[in-house]
Amino acid sequence: MRLVNTLGLAIFSSITLLACSQTPPPVPPQKIEPAKVAVKLNPLTPLKGQLSLSAPGAIFTPCQGDKQYWVELSSADKQILSRFPDKAQLYVELMGRFANVSKQAPQADYLAKITPEEWQYLASEGPGCKFDIAELSAWGNEPGWRIDIEDNKVLLSTLSGAANKSITRSGIDKGLHYWQAGSELYLSVSKQQCLDTMADSVYPYKAELTYKGKIYQGCARRPFQQNIQQLAGYYKVKLATASGTGRVVDLSLNPDFSAELQNTYLEEDKTFSEKGYWYPLNDSSLALTLSQSDHQQVKSDMLFDWDGRLLRLRNPESQNQGSAGLNMMKMDGPAVALASSKKTYHQRSFEPATLMASSDYDPEVEAALKQYFKLHRTELNGTKYQWWKFDLNGDGKDEIITYVDWCGSGGCSLLVFEAKDNNHRFLSKTTLVHTPFYLATSSNARWQDLLLEVSGGGATPGLRLLRFDGLSYPLNPSVQPEAPQPAPVSGITFHAEAFSKGAGRALN
Repeated sequence: MRLVNTLGLAIFSSITLLACSQTPPPVPPQKIEPAKVAVKLNPLTPLKGQLSLSAPGAIFTPCQGDKQYWVELSSADKQILSRFPDKAQLYVELMGRFANVSKQAPQADYLAKITPEEWQYLASEGPGCKFDIAELSAWGNEPGWRIDIEDNKVLLSTLSGAANKSITRSGIDKGLHYWQAGSELYLSVSKQQCLDTMADSVYPYKAELTYKGKIYQGCARRPFQQNIQQLAGYYKVKLATASGTGRVVDLSLNPDFSAELQNTYLEEDKTFSEKGYWYPLNDSSLALTLSQSDHQQVKSDMLFDWDGRLLRLRNPESQNQGSAGLNMMKMDGPAVALASSKKTYHQRSFEPATLMASSDYDPEVEAALKQYFKLHRTELNGTKYQWWKFDLNGDGKDEIITYVDWCGSGGCSLLVFEAKDNNHRFLSKTTLVHTPFYLATSSNARWQDLLLEVSGGGATPGLRLLRFDGLSYPLNPSVQPEAPQPAPVSGITFHAEAFSKGAGRALN
């Protein structure tokens, strides 16, 4: 009987467990994929500069340069600007979009046009581009007062005196930004257009100050960020061509949003230039529109991505750049307007001379070397160097040639910096260099060839010819062709003392 009861209980338990195991599992919640939002290829661009009002329209000049853009004004824009006199010169901060101009005058005379979407600030008086806001500035009239907020401090100026107070509380309450300093001072700011009739200015914020029981009304501004420094600059690459001599591509993305693309074909020594404009899509990508070629209107749109080292063209095959693409390195130094002034090159002739390397301090040489180390993320570590200044490309400006104590049995290293505008930009590095070495009478792409004796380090001894390839001198002279006989020596000899004998200046 006891066995039957035990079996009955076991059977009942098994049935119960079986029933539980056959209960369908709960349905997991359906995964909701985030909606895919198309990236806008012409987003709003923050712009600040001078707005010139004229009868047919308005002209905008960015703070970062002197390039002018046509401004396409809507009826709402004209209403905002109607408070200012005709032919007024205004400082403005706005959000706008770039586009090509029409082929009709007066637009056709400009590189591009801007369509305003939101006016942030307009003023007919004041410091304009030279004035930077810290965290917030607010002021009002009748009676006059001003507040600047910076580093968790409130700097207050009134007709009765000034005060410097620490912020005790700040935040957002019902859409109002507020700052409080103790029990005496409370400032609130709301985003709505504010007119300062005495200063003839339009602000993006209204402000109300409560100080020692009194209430003051006024307007306010906050910092206007552009964040284009990472993308603006000068880019360059040398590409192979069917003839083998190569093509050099120069791209200048200027801080004033103008751009110029140059293609130089080395075999024919011909350069083709196209001008246009650019704007950031985000912190690591940009759009470039080429709008002028040979003084004719064109429209060629290109998208680039910046990876911190190279600027890469998207979809290069659709831009006739081939499967290899267009990947350009950002050169050290500021952005330049490539065709702003045409270089004058001189027919070269040389008087024989031996140029002794210097170890003296020279600020230009030190600045060029330190910029090179910064660009290549290399520690200085007391590197010793000697230097020469010599015009290698005949443009009337001396390059900086540095002989550096990165040495082995095959020789030391040579760094060349090209004279560009008011500074020197890294051009090339050559290893396995012994001195003396020589300047040749021959040249390529206007740069003089160099003649170097190669020996040691496993290299076959001999005199090698180093030719500029449109972008740099070769890195390794031991794999370069032997110099023709007789060697095309110019009579210019570069000589340096041996580092092993204590020569050179330490870079710290």
